[in-house]
Amino acid sequence: MKNLFFTLFFAFLLVQVAQAQIQSAFEVHPNPSDTITASDLYDSPAHGEIMNVSPNPVNIRWERTEVFLTPNVTTAVCDPVTCWFQGVSTKQFQLLKDSMGQMTVHFYNNAYDPAPGQAGSGIVHLKLTNLDNLSDTMTVVYTYSTLTATNNLPDSKVKLFPNPTTDYFTLEDAHDVVSMRLFSLDGRIVARFDASADNTYQIGHLPAGNYVLSFEDKNGNLFRAVELNKR
Repeated sequence: MKNLFFTLFFAFLLVQVAQAQIQSAFEVHPNPSDTITASDLYDSPAHGEIMNVSPNPVNIRWERTEVFLTPNVTTAVCDPVTCWFQGVSTKQFQLLKDSMGQMTVHFYNNAYDPAPGQAGSGIVHLKLTNLDNLSDTMTVVYTYSTLTATNNLPDSKVKLFPNPTTDYFTLEDAHDVVSMRLFSLDGRIVARFDASADNTYQIGHLPAGNYVLSFEDKNGNLFRAVELNKR
């Protein structure tokens, strides 16, 4: 009986530890974050906000990966401490209890002048790590696109599931999606897809890892991107 009690008590402790690990100390909204602007604007921020949802201060490191950028576009990150130079790809900061701050990526169109400027687009992937608990990580995808000649881009909120996945993914609210590119985090295009009637796409042949899937409209313009975890 005593052995059973200790076994149950130990199992309870394991459950509590597992739950503590699942509950992240911070949240970022929105995720993904998109910005669609005119091609004659130099600075177009994709806004985000990070919030400490734990009872203690949390130390966070961010790492920026520029997954895809047209040649005229560069980026920089603003965290709760400061807005960093374009060449800075990682920094860390402390988020106090019950506090929040910006977690924004600025996209700079270096060909915005003369008007109407040059079209541009880009995808940035941010990895956020809780330095007090390295298993507590979060990723955020930021997307930038300029307006097309017809002065609009789809405002579609495409949903992807299951995610994580092993063999395939399916899309919902994908009526504006005509084609897709699947990027590795080092910027390589590892797969391309054309929209299908059943909105289901096979990726079983790809290695396990994290990818970014971009959605393009009928004119080939990027209008959203999401992270895809392949197991």
